[in-house]
Amino acid sequence: MQIITGACPHDCPDTCSWQVAVDPATGRAVNIWGHPDHPVTQGRLCGKVDRYLERVYHPDRLTTPLRRVGPKGAGRFTPITWEEALQEIAEKLHEVIDQWGPEAVLPYSYAGTMGWLQGEGMASRFWNRLGASRLAHTICSEAGFEGYLYTIGAAEGLEPEAFAHARLILIWGSNTLTSNMHLWPFVQQARKQGAQVIVIDPARTRTARAADAWIPIRPGTDGALALAMMHVIIGEGLHDAEYVDAYTHGFAQLRERVAAWTPERAAEITGIPPAQIRSLARTYAETQPAAIRINYGLQRHPGGGMAVRNITCLPALVGAWRHHGGGIQLSASGAFRHLDTRGLYRPDLLGERSPRTINMIRLGDALSLDPVRIAQAHYAPRPVDRKPAPEEAGPPVKALVVYNSNPAAVAPDQAAVHAGLAREDLFT
Repeated sequence: MQIITGACPHDCPDTCSWQVAVDPATGRAVNIWGHPDHPVTQGRLCGKVDRYLERVYHPDRLTTPLRRVGPKGAGRFTPITWEEALQEIAEKLHEVIDQWGPEAVLPYSYAGTMGWLQGEGMASRFWNRLGASRLAHTICSEAGFEGYLYTIGAAEGLEPEAFAHARLILIWGSNTLTSNMHLWPFVQQARKQGAQVIVIDPARTRTARAADAWIPIRPGTDGALALAMMHVIIGEGLHDAEYVDAYTHGFAQLRERVAAWTPERAAEITGIPPAQIRSLARTYAETQPAAIRINYGLQRHPGGGMAVRNITCLPALVGAWRHHGGGIQLSASGAFRHLDTRGLYRPDLLGERSPRTINMIRLGDALSLDPVRIAQAHYAPRPVDRKPAPEEAGPPVKALVVYNSNPAAVAPDQAAVHAGLAREDLFT
């Protein structure tokens, strides 16, 4: 057997390394397992990826292009060759561009695979060369990601191995045992050395049941809890004044802001008793190293970005970053921000062009023929960012190229999305 080493392309913090056994006679993969030498994977894969070969070789998986032969939505298709499919797609895109310009072509993708090459690598080259509309990938984690960046400066934090050195671990809005299983062994190492694990979550998840304590919280109120914790920490002088003075900005404004956020006020919002909020704040401030693991569920609410920002203030406030095993983790993607990807994505192929950027969560508006709605689909991440006037919104989308995503199922305002996809003049 030939053994090939690779990495999982899915959207999980573990980013497992795996090995695949391939039969040289057939070229078919026959087994897959976690790489035993990887410090995080440690030879184990999650239940989903452990059965990955069943997905790869599933009898219902498409292996040839299909051309629609009936009306949209009827589900009638006929097989065609790859040569026919590529030729037909190229001709349709040429027709759209010749009549409406390249911005009438909208690529729509997300995290079906997050590999550097198979994700957006080759695709970005094509869209840049074409000058197609760009897509803002906002559907999953934009709010929390931006809140984290505002506070930390980069999407970096504790490496998984560092959790083994913590004396207190807050798992906040994350079902680690189910969706981040490779972190749990490090949590267990810390517990064997006396660490306490507290789960803050609306649901009593597998992780909550396995923790030392579970604090149920009303969905969407995590920011209020963080503000009340800071109220207690600052009010009782439990913050690390030396660290705050040396390494943070805006402490005076933060102190003023949290003064009104008493545990009693937060209790009315979160459903957590005031005494428990005070106890949590004191325990967090007085136990070092203290680690926090947050996840993206808590930012999928109104004010979610600010909730993440509030929570992310906590480690700096108590000086947790001083200690190995102290700090916070949301994403490790910022560790790769220094990679020069220009040779992969080829932004130079755009030349002097600057295509519009469409917000993927406004796909229903983007597929409308109404210029007012098309203008609303433009990406404007900050309140101060101006959206274009309807006459400046650009052409209607006449070709939608979908890969690594299923917008009919995942995009918000599903009725509008389905109505747009049903347009007979839209090449999809």
